[in-house]
Amino acid sequence: MRMEGKVAIVAGAAWGGIGAASALALAREGARVVVNTRSNVEKLDETLKRIEEAGGQAIAVPGDASKDATWNKLVETALSRFGRLTTLVYNPAKYCFRPVADITREQWDETLEISLTGAWIAAKHCLPEMVKGGGGSVVFVSSVNGSITNPHFGAYSAAKAGLNALTRSIALDYGSYGIRANAVAPGSVVGERSRARLEADVLEDSLSKDCYPLRRYGRPEEIGAVVLFLASDESSFVTGIVLTADGGLTIQSPEALVKPSFRRKWRDDILIPSTRAGVAGS
Repeated sequence: MRMEGKVAIVAGAAWGGIGAASALALAREGARVVVNTRSNVEKLDETLKRIEEAGGQAIAVPGDASKDATWNKLVETALSRFGRLTTLVYNPAKYCFRPVADITREQWDETLEISLTGAWIAAKHCLPEMVKGGGGSVVFVSSVNGSITNPHFGAYSAAKAGLNALTRSIALDYGSYGIRANAVAPGSVVGERSRARLEADVLEDSLSKDCYPLRRYGRPEEIGAVVLFLASDESSFVTGIVLTADGGLTIQSPEALVKPSFRRKWRDDILIPSTRAGVAGS
């Protein structure tokens, strides 16, 4: 049991996404878990149910993870119910799809508050308890958009880049206390909540998957497995990193996606008819 004796708070853990998959992975390995979501309480109850069905121990504490009051309650619950706090996983994020100059101040503030400021507030409340307990692990769920970006992703990408920087700062400031801080940067991850929307547009779905060398999206449980590794003692000498888990999306140049001479060498004929012998259209 890789998380035996550990107590984790997982924020943003409504069932169907990365947070829930992470909470379940930690609980299966012996961690006692406090799970949280801001508004989707029914999905949070589903996460709790799945953990209990797997033989794990968990308690649900709904609330806005970008607010101090929520973290007072989360930390208090972890300490009163499970006696300690060793692990923080912060997953909440907010999107805003607009060109930079069209983003309103309200949209900018909300995106950064949930995606970045909430992570700082979480750390501010959890780190002192980890120090008292002799160490711990912080895992932030970042994104490849922290280092690259998409059209109209200015606020979200800025928040995730800030989250990566916050990760490094926590690792540096608290390493001497036995506390590690790392982030995972997924590419597109499709769970129960987003699968139907993507599959409704067959062409969009096919072309999007074709951007990935593995030719598919990630699954929440695959990112949960990375979170488990970073939270567990298996990564005891790993701190201050952003671990990319993106199916190979960011290893390729843009030319690899669109230049005909490159595509013909290794990609299927979604956009360009293949010239390989034995393949239709050759």
